[in-house]
Amino acid sequence: MLYLIAVPIGNLKDISLRALELFEKLDVLLCEDTRNTGKLLSLLGVKNKPRLFSFYDEVEEEKIPQIIKFLKEGLEVGLVSDAGSPIISDPGWKLIERCKKEKIFYTCLPGVSAVINALVLSGLSPTPFCFLGFLSKKIGKRKKILEKYKDLKITKVIYESPFRLMKLLEEVKEIFGDNTKVSVCREMTKKFEEVVSGGVKEVLGRFKGKKVKGELVVVVE
Repeated sequence: MLYLIAVPIGNLKDISLRALELFEKLDVLLCEDTRNTGKLLSLLGVKNKPRLFSFYDEVEEEKIPQIIKFLKEGLEVGLVSDAGSPIISDPGWKLIERCKKEKIFYTCLPGVSAVINALVLSGLSPTPFCFLGFLSKKIGKRKKILEKYKDLKITKVIYESPFRLMKLLEEVKEIFGDNTKVSVCREMTKKFEEVVSGGVKEVLGRFKGKKVKGELVVVVE
């Protein structure tokens, strides 16, 4: 059986009891980075650690046959991301698609998701909303995607790196207007959690000249 397991996005105490119990019973644990997941299991106090199996975007398709073999042999297999809920902007959906075709049972152990956490913290309308993940690094493609949502009354949740935050906010200002409400959620659940909200022009001013660090989620009205 395959288990999709949510892990903390920063605060270790956000791990679920179900996840802790399952980590002790798994035979194989699929993970983006075996070093990160190994460290997480140690910090969580997992004693009977499963075999860690590297599973990231670039190797997802080539490793699916081996994972299906594990499952058909009756092994208990888990899937985690480096942080948060698996599959959301991370590898795994192609594996689920294959499991459905092979009639292999799978389930999800819910938990923290940066998307939902940011949406709640933003104070913007939660319905309807859409998740755009990481936008393209190419300016033309980024703007084209944002343009599609210009006239839609829907809250948009976007993952972004600290290095491109200012550029994204500039594009939001250009396409949606100076007064468009945005919320930048940084280092969520961690010691230095910060939520900066307001009109996009105002938020740009608050970040100007600062060196932005940490994990970011941007929410746009």
